[in-house]
Amino acid sequence: MTKSKRKVYRLNDFFFKNLMGDEKRSNLTLRFLNLILNRTEENAFKSIQFLKTEQDPLTKDGKLSILDVKASVDDKTFVNIELQVSRQNYIIKRSMFYLSRIFSEQAVVGQDYDELKPIIGINLLDFKLFEELPNWHNTANFTVKGIEKPITDCITMHFLELPKLKFSDVKKAKRLEAWGAYFSGVYDEKELEVLCMNEPLLKEAISYEQAFTNNDEMYRKYQQREDAIREETTKIRLGEKRGIIIGRKEGITIGKKQGEKEKAETMARKMLADNVDLKIIAKYTELPLEEIIKLSKA
Repeated sequence: MTKSKRKVYRLNDFFFKNLMGDEKRSNLTLRFLNLILNRTEENAFKSIQFLKTEQDPLTKDGKLSILDVKASVDDKTFVNIELQVSRQNYIIKRSMFYLSRIFSEQAVVGQDYDELKPIIGINLLDFKLFEELPNWHNTANFTVKGIEKPITDCITMHFLELPKLKFSDVKKAKRLEAWGAYFSGVYDEKELEVLCMNEPLLKEAISYEQAFTNNDEMYRKYQQREDAIREETTKIRLGEKRGIIIGRKEGITIGKKQGEKEKAETMARKMLADNVDLKIIAKYTELPLEEIIKLSKA
């Protein structure tokens, strides 16, 4: 494939990290966050510090990353951006688990409770998570029945469901919608040009994407990540299919259970790679501790 014809899947975590997790392009990340959080010029985040996430090997057999972009903004609020390209039933629990861990890590360095900073989770999804909700951008936080406002800003989760984003006319796209359209990858060059008129900073993202695809080494690593993701997704789907076949043959719900178990094992392997405590893994995957120990030794 010639460089001029190279394409990237913009939700590939290697590409995304290089685009949105680099100090050189922090203006793009700040813009994206401020639009998601509806922060105007007066209260907009103006600086961001990218924090270390786990090191993911860029090989075909490398594990899939969990924290894609982790950062601290100017008021010390922590932000975690995650990408999810295939539907996983445990995504909300997983997101809550990692946000909770980031929140609790603050106490390790000695802050009092009233000094703990908020944690914001941004989940960029290439599937519909909340089928019953029409909006593509939904927010979750802690509330008490009868009280409209959240009782705390300790943890807030944002879910951006890209497949729900559709336009009758791209000229009418709002600024955040323009970013969503870019990451969705379903709009052609002419439509992107129109979107850039509403959100000029997108031009910088598109320009970096062109430089990225023209860099042989970067594109090779990108392809390795695509291979790893494709292999992982195939394993999950085959697990589901095997489970469904078994369930049909035996006339019970074994199929679904088998598929769910393989998903839980996949999640456990990722958490083991992050050196998460075995008891915590058992709690969030609902796998027996004995099975997790076996996975750790495999």
